[in-house]
Amino acid sequence: MATIKSYAKKDGTKAYLFQAYLGVDPVTGKEKRTTRRNFSTKKEAQLALAKLLVETEKNGLSEKSNKITTFKPLYELWFEQHKKDIKATTEQRIQIYFDNHILKKFGNMRLTRITPMYCQKVLNEWADNFVTYKQMRIYVSKVFKYGILIGAMDDNPMERTIIPKRKIDTNKEETDSYYTKEELKEFFSCLEKLNDKRAYTFFRVLAFVGLRKGEALALTWSDIDFENRLITVDKTLAELKSGKAVIQETKTESSNRIVQMDSRTCSILKEYKNHIIKEKFSLGIRDENFNNNVVFSNSVFYRENQYLYKAYPNNVLEKVKRHFPNMKIIKVHDFRKTNASLLFESGASIKDVSQRLGHKSTKITTDIYIKVTKIKQNETAEKFSDYMAF
Repeated sequence: MATIKSYAKKDGTKAYLFQAYLGVDPVTGKEKRTTRRNFSTKKEAQLALAKLLVETEKNGLSEKSNKITTFKPLYELWFEQHKKDIKATTEQRIQIYFDNHILKKFGNMRLTRITPMYCQKVLNEWADNFVTYKQMRIYVSKVFKYGILIGAMDDNPMERTIIPKRKIDTNKEETDSYYTKEELKEFFSCLEKLNDKRAYTFFRVLAFVGLRKGEALALTWSDIDFENRLITVDKTLAELKSGKAVIQETKTESSNRIVQMDSRTCSILKEYKNHIIKEKFSLGIRDENFNNNVVFSNSVFYRENQYLYKAYPNNVLEKVKRHFPNMKIIKVHDFRKTNASLLFESGASIKDVSQRLGHKSTKITTDIYIKVTKIKQNETAEKFSDYMAF
């Protein structure tokens, strides 16, 4: 909508102006209106208005978008908008992708010079070196899509690339990434010898309940139903670059779950709870809100800042390695894989294991099943052979 009208200047002469509504700026989200003055004739004002409307239709509303010629300022503009709707830890992870990898390849490049061929070359290089190459491709593509939205570019060159398959090291032993039943038993024997009740209980929850590290670190005593042997998982502990601990929603919607404990794990948690209560009493601490306390806390003294640092389980594993050099050490997250593999070996179905671990889809569980159940597969083959007997 636009209007053209005449007005009298200070010197008494007649001039024309136009007022126009141009739409909503996609960058700021605000309506944009403009007034232009000092046209000698109505026709001159009409021509200027028509020219402005054509330029707006072609280039978009945002003045910023017209000035963007290289990738980095476009990324900064996109990220300023994108980070409003994501978790602090997700924001931190995206920044790491861009600061460490993406900006090194695209940062100072002119948008007009970024071609599908160049994007493919970068993507192939990332696939050879980084597990997260698909995620980096997605974020670069998001930046380009935003560039198209605000009129800074006309095409998304990253969309016209082929996602390469990552080369898998076939020589790597899959059994190195999880514990067998006997190895797990040996690991807990090591923890027992170290006389570390907190570490023993923490890794028991990881290996026998299948919680993620952040889920276990975020547990409070109110999340544990000892009578029915249930653990409610509805949050996770994250750590920012500053070292500040933050409680967030679980990884996915399916991660919110209630998990049944075995009786021995339930007893170990109960013994650990009683141990903490006795320690508090011995120090003269009366805690009426004990159930709101973190299960695996950094101290029995304080209720503020009670969360353990995220590197805690890794430090425990390093301690085990120092005291027991012959003990095989796996990654912290691989205790979930251990839990899954042993559940499969005990006869649990893929669907049951998927729900128990809070996987987004059974495909994730199936991938683990295929990789870590060689023993079970061998047993099945032998049973079939014995049954057929010819």
